[in-house]
Amino acid sequence: MAVLKLSLFSNNFPDFFIIDRDGFADIAKIETEQDRRDATFVWTGPSLATFGGKGMLVRAVAPPGFCLHIATFEDFRIETKFFTGITDPQVKAQVIEESTFVFEAAEIDPNQASFRSVKWPERFLRHRDFQLFAEELEHTVPDLQSACFRIAAPLHPEEF
Repeated sequence: MAVLKLSLFSNNFPDFFIIDRDGFADIAKIETEQDRRDATFVWTGPSLATFGGKGMLVRAVAPPGFCLHIATFEDFRIETKFFTGITDPQVKAQVIEESTFVFEAAEIDPNQASFRSVKWPERFLRHRDFQLFAEELEHTVPDLQSACFRIAAPLHPEEF
């Protein structure tokens, strides 16, 4: 199976990419080479060619083993979690479940992507105040825009 590397930028802030910043995921402008590294992910799902697949967004550049994870204890903020080093199988399974999303057509622009939580299907990956959360969406233009992402070529070519 091919590795599906990508970067994701906000539909309503096209210069802002999802980026791992100090253990939390934000949307931000890419200003440094480190930003390029921190905004490059692997989609573990089956394909980005068709909607409906389930997968995780995992850092594509070292350090490996970190995924975008829904932190319930942080008001459903998206954190980056080191999941490959978890040795307790039950805890690891829980973290994977809380980090798995369904790749869907965005409601506001069906040519772009939204990521719906598998564990909490009413919650979508979205940005608010330039931070990422898993939240329910009201059917307003701002809410729907905040949960719409465009897939871009990976910003950094390095493999881990």
